[in-house]
Amino acid sequence: MLVAHSSGPTLSIERKQAAASTPSTMNSRLFNKLDTIHQIEEAHILHLSRQVEVGKQLFPHENISLHSVAGGGVAALTTPHLGQQLNRTLGLGMKGRVTENDLADIEALHTAANLTPCILLCPYADQSVIQAVAMRSYVVEGFLNIYARSLHEIHVDFDSSLDSPAELPFGSNMVVCRAPANDAGMGAFIHASIAGFKDDGRSDEVLRSLAETAALRGDTNLYFGKIDGQIAGCGAMALMETKYGRVAHLYIDSTTPHFRGRGVQQALIRARLIDAKRLGYDFATIHARPGIGTGRNAEKEGFGLAFTKPILTKRSN
Repeated sequence: MLVAHSSGPTLSIERKQAAASTPSTMNSRLFNKLDTIHQIEEAHILHLSRQVEVGKQLFPHENISLHSVAGGGVAALTTPHLGQQLNRTLGLGMKGRVTENDLADIEALHTAANLTPCILLCPYADQSVIQAVAMRSYVVEGFLNIYARSLHEIHVDFDSSLDSPAELPFGSNMVVCRAPANDAGMGAFIHASIAGFKDDGRSDEVLRSLAETAALRGDTNLYFGKIDGQIAGCGAMALMETKYGRVAHLYIDSTTPHFRGRGVQQALIRARLIDAKRLGYDFATIHARPGIGTGRNAEKEGFGLAFTKPILTKRSN
């Protein structure tokens, strides 16, 4: 895990082993491979890039853009109301050095868009990034845990004729299935997603935009968790090709308040892993803020903590 120390204008970040998570021996070996680190980071960049592509469809009159930045990264600039989830910089310093001038260029892009720079820094980035962000008065605002797991040990019956798998049962009254690939299915997913995130402080407008973004992505399958026939929760899975291999990314999971505490998210995670394996994917990722149930449920389903990214924002003075 990353530990940040902030004192005056300086910032240093060092790698620490996460006390909250002990990956399996297999995961430990997996995450020690540099190619795996780059695969995870490239998938994160690709995920953000496709969010931006759909954002342009949803908000055609807004100045939504994606910019290449120093060291192999990208900066996504959408609309201020969507916040840091779609306005962030990834991959900074993963392929080379980063200078203060490079950061100044990123800041100029954000100033023109009326946005505050937000950088999610991979701990395996070039160390020049640490000095540059410290000199430019960035501070650690939070962290994002990056979980990953291999799917090699998951065994499923492959059937290329199955466009959509049958419902997967979990216990006596819970099933997980794909949402129908039609307007009704997308509408039900958007409604369920808003209901599941309703109490996290974000507006319905933001929640709708995020759910619509997932629903409109051509690389994403949508899923429902149902209890006694009622939609109890939902989630999505993006299927992405990186130059290091395929990645199934599980995201936008939520459970409606009435059904919480009954294992809905864990069932959604397991079902998507089975579906990913059926579709020919052998690697999966999940992102989660520390301390929430998503990380715990991911670990129960075999994910290990690959690394933690500090979320850096620039101080106003």
